Amino acid sequence: MDHFPSADVDVRIAESATAAGHAAALRAADVIRGAIATQGEARVVFASAPSQEEMLAHLTQAPDIDWRRVRSFHMDEYLDLPADHPGCFGLWLSQRLPGAARETLERIRTDGGADNEATRYSELLDAAPIDLVCLGIGVNGHIAFNEPGEADLSDPETVRVVALDDTSRRQQVDDGLFPRISDVPTRALSLTVPALLSARSLVCTVVGAHKAPAVTRAAIGRIDASCPASFLRTHPDVRWFLDAAAASGLEHNASRSNDTLLA
Repeated sequence: MDHFPSADVDVRIAESATAAGHAAALRAADVIRGAIATQGEARVVFASAPSQEEMLAHLTQAPDIDWRRVRSFHMDEYLDLPADHPGCFGLWLSQRLPGAARETLERIRTDGGADNEATRYSELLDAAPIDLVCLGIGVNGHIAFNEPGEADLSDPETVRVVALDDTSRRQQVDDGLFPRISDVPTRALSLTVPALLSARSLVCTVVGAHKAPAVTRAAIGRIDASCPASFLRTHPDVRWFLDAAAASGLEHNASRSNDTLLA
């Protein structure tokens, strides 16, 4: 695995999605074990997406993690779907966590009013610091469901109702999570950018050539709301784990400037 640190980002590039997920899981496991050792529990926010499959598969097999001491959250959830719908992020995550972790997973509810649920889930998240966020990057550069042009680095909320970008909805179809774009909800509850960045550590796992343009913009483009993932570069402890396909744009740009990521 190649390692390309810079002033802005700490990127690890692996040849395959499996290797990238394994490396990300090693880092996530270290943070979780450290939190449990120092404070008795770890509070972790997980993304629910195919890009996280390998990372979660390896993380759940990591040794010496007492999952009963891991309080898990997920970072977004569709509105207007029943909690047992196969497209629900909370259900997707619960199916991939160990049994002990499912008992302490706090799911975003979809059976009540959206504003009330945003308040309830915000209170759970704000009750104590978040130790770790495990996330990916959307094809349009979103993190959680903070969409381009709408993401706000100074958002005062922890969780809010968001309208989903058509590109984000199309990604769900392309990922095989919904049969048609008309089946993808248009609204969701999402942790805000400041909520994600409040974590002590972040592990960002991105795989696939279709993510390369977003990764390039996030890692070496302007830091602004046009690419919400670029806000990750404002955090002091973020590690990016990419497969070669997702990193292909970084390698291309690095050959042209000493100011880019891979210089």
